[in-house]
Amino acid sequence: MNVYFSGLSSSLRRARRKALAAPAGLVLTALTACSGTAVVTMTSTASPDNFLAYRVGLVSVQLQSGGGKSGLAILPASTTVDLATLTRVSEVLGAPGVTKGNYTRALITLDYSSAQIVYDNGSLNGLPLAAVGANGRLLGQVQLTVTLDPSASFAVSSRGTSQLSLNFNLAASNVVDLARGTVTVTPMMAASAMPIDSKPVRIRGPLMSVANAALTSASASFTMGIMPFNSTTNGAGRLAVVPNNTTAYEINGLESTGSVGLGQLAGLGTGTTTVAYGTMTAANSAATTTAAYSATTTASPTSASITATQVLAGSSVQAAGLEDRVSGIVLARSGDIVAVEDATLVGADGTDTFLGGTTTVILGLNTLVTVFGQGGTELNGPQQVSVGSAIDAFGVASGEISGNATLDASAGQIRLDMTTASGLVTAAGSGTLNLNLALLGGRSAAAFDFVGTGISANRYVVNTGALDLTNSTVGVPVIVTGFPNSFGVTRPDFTASTLLDPTTIQAEMVVDWSAGTAAPFTTLGSSAISVDAHNGSIGPRHQIQIGAQTIDVVGLASDPSIVPNTASSNLVFTIGHAASGTTESFNTYPAFVARLQAELNGTTLVTGVTAIGQYTASTFSLSATSITLFLNN
Repeated sequence: MNVYFSGLSSSLRRARRKALAAPAGLVLTALTACSGTAVVTMTSTASPDNFLAYRVGLVSVQLQSGGGKSGLAILPASTTVDLATLTRVSEVLGAPGVTKGNYTRALITLDYSSAQIVYDNGSLNGLPLAAVGANGRLLGQVQLTVTLDPSASFAVSSRGTSQLSLNFNLAASNVVDLARGTVTVTPMMAASAMPIDSKPVRIRGPLMSVANAALTSASASFTMGIMPFNSTTNGAGRLAVVPNNTTAYEINGLESTGSVGLGQLAGLGTGTTTVAYGTMTAANSAATTTAAYSATTTASPTSASITATQVLAGSSVQAAGLEDRVSGIVLARSGDIVAVEDATLVGADGTDTFLGGTTTVILGLNTLVTVFGQGGTELNGPQQVSVGSAIDAFGVASGEISGNATLDASAGQIRLDMTTASGLVTAAGSGTLNLNLALLGGRSAAAFDFVGTGISANRYVVNTGALDLTNSTVGVPVIVTGFPNSFGVTRPDFTASTLLDPTTIQAEMVVDWSAGTAAPFTTLGSSAISVDAHNGSIGPRHQIQIGAQTIDVVGLASDPSIVPNTASSNLVFTIGHAASGTTESFNTYPAFVARLQAELNGTTLVTGVTAIGQYTASTFSLSATSITLFLNN
């Protein structure tokens, strides 16, 4: 790839800009005149078009009240976000103090002028794509106006905290043209004052304080500022996060659990960069029990909660004295040399660089190896870094202008993160599955070099332990989460901690109508939508993706139906308008379908539909938690 990689020599590293964090006592305090706190998170929905990278500028995020007054700024500064990796978590963008009231829309500005979008075509480095608009011209800045459900606006109450969820839909927003090397982008985002999904929430920022560290975990908490993604700019507000007895910590490379870890966290200085992962629920959920977001450490009870599951702090976020951190998937290993393709480099000052070539990571006997979320229960070593491992490597980087780089971690650290393997089952036994591997670590199995591992991609052996294999029969797709086996160790090739089968994998339906159609559905009713699989305007995408299995909608014996999953608490329905750059979000299917029926007046054209949920092949039905329609108006 023609990606320029610079700033890695010693002289250039010394010239990097200083971190922009202001003194802790001068930032992140909720304004006393404000009535409540607005916690805004952002995530993305994956696409069957697998992107290795989707890096764009996130320029601003603002909230507007019903009167259309100028927005409340959420994002502290323009930053880079990789929407391809944001499919796994929801990132906290900010938690500013805000005047009590109702907010009905969000204004989001994205910058594609320097976008780095790489499509997974099975090759080593993937295929870089140029982002173009509907007119075929290269994109620059794009502003989206995202309206919330009129019956469920974003309400901030007195001394309370409310959560707004933003979701960028990669499938609905992008149509890839491999022949031209372009991706036509019509950005589609949804916004909801209700939870959109149950993904882990990630909070990154400076540590402000730790309360009751010596007491039981039920009464302890720690407070963080907010610096989203890899930003070096402090955002508004601060969040109190409550851990529990099973919270796993990695602090300055040392792993621990529960009160021991919290005590170590308390020993760090104010301003230490910290990352916490956890689960957030709304106040009306029975799962809300122990934790709370707050504008200050003494705020009154709030309407959003979080329980921390993993915490990273100090050099485990950015290694002191070892300036660089490289994150990515290991595609090959030879001795103490591992190769990572399409990696991300983050410098100690927050410099965020996409490495489009091969990054060579050097291991050594003194390389510290930790496992994310393990809590220090096992001894680790460099042999655990294997082909398919997802790693964060800390060390000293150097490189050439070609895009290839080297990170010397022989005196540094490697953290192993959980990863996934996806494929079709070829054999099933007691506590084991053989897969015809399609994706490893989220990228095509064809790109991996398994020399030295004994692995064969068409017979990838997964240790499933006591996981339920009832529905993991030969020929069906499964997705397992866990860790590849140590390098050079005999089978199994992968040890799974969780498993999804056809009854639990989130299927995704994507159908395009290239020129648009006024009649995309055979049924548009109060209980279901039936997609006309034989409409003559159907475009290049017309499939249902279930893990490694692809079902051609056009080839089905019956028109597929999309049925809202009313039993789910995580629902969002969206109508996008290409010409006006606006989207309408709805929390209920009746409101969504009523609006859609009004829109489809015979002249307005539908250009695409996506839906996510459980697919039942016998009834050609997808039970959807998310439906997105794109219109040409």
